[in-house]
Parts: sequence; C-alpha cells; structure tokens
Amino acid sequence: NPFYATQVWLMKGQCRGGEDCPSAHLTDVDPNAWYHLAVDYCVENGIMEGIGGDFFGTDLDTNRAQLVTMLWRQMGCPEPEMQAPFSDVPADSFYDKAVSWAYEYGIVNGVFETEFNPDGKLTREQFAAILYRYADYVLWADVSARADLSTYADGDEISAYAQDAMSWAVAVGLLEGLPAGE
Repeated sequence: NPFYATQVWLMKGQCRGGEDCPSAHLTDVDPNAWYHLAVDYCVENGIMEGIGGDFFGTDLDTNRAQLVTMLWRQMGCPEPEMQAPFSDVPADSFYDKAVSWAYEYGIVNGVFETEFNPDGKLTREQFAAILYRYADYVLWADVSARADLSTYADGDEISAYAQDAMSWAVAVGLLEGLPAGE
C-alpha cells in the first residue's frame, strides 16, 4: 500500500538537512519546516522533482495535472492502455500518461467532456474527489468513513459530486476545516 509505505518512511525520518538530505539541493525547502520530510520522501522516491533548477515551489498552488502525476508516479508510472479524450492534454506533456492512466481507472473526469484543465488550481473538492477515487479504485481501500460536514459553516456549499469524497477526507484526516469553521 503506497500510503502505508509513505507513513512508514516519514516516521523513520530524522533529516536535519545537510548533504545527505534528499532535498538539500532545493533552496526553498526549509529543513525545519513541517513539510520537509514529505518533500524528502517525494524527491527520494521520484514522486516529485520540483519545478526546475533548485526550486521546489513550496509556496505555490498545486494544479490538477501535478496531483494526478504524483499519484501515477506513486504507483510506479504504469503505462496507460488508452488515451484520455482531453484536447488540452498534449501528448508530449509531463502529465499526458498520468492523466490517461487516471482517466482509465476512473480517478479523474474532465471539467468538461473533452477538457481536463491541467493547469487549473486544484480545489479542495477536486483534491478530495481524486484521492477518494484513487483510494477506492486503485488501492481498494475502505472509503466508507464519513464525517458530519454540517458542522462547517460552508458545509452546505460542497458540490454534489464531492459530498462523499469530502466527508471521507475529513473523516480520515486528509482535510480539516479552517479556523473560521469552514
């Protein structure tokens, strides 16, 4: 299970930076930051490389193509058996095979029938829906846990497609509300 492997790796981590650190070459990764061990794991395991040169992009938003590519790499970069029907996913892009694989497995849908919107900012709803489907369809994990979203001020604003996914993501601790109760 890739999630279990990630948790085991992170628990053993004691990196304090330095030349043996997998992310030492990335100038924007603070060895004392909360995300440091997660970045080390992703770099060491080929899940993420950064966005160019010595820059990881720790303060940048994640887009739809990036999340799908991370999941695809976590699974060992399996070769998709079909091409996704999205006109905005170029065949030579870093995410082409990842999007096709994720579409094939039912992990992603387009924002429209022929549009994926790879550079679109990943919303919390999309994040939850993609991880929910990945856990269910690829990892065969139990996705039956549910949290009561009515306790959040904006709980009634969650899109219909994301209701189960958001409830699951909150129940298993992947997402938390904001301090304002949203």
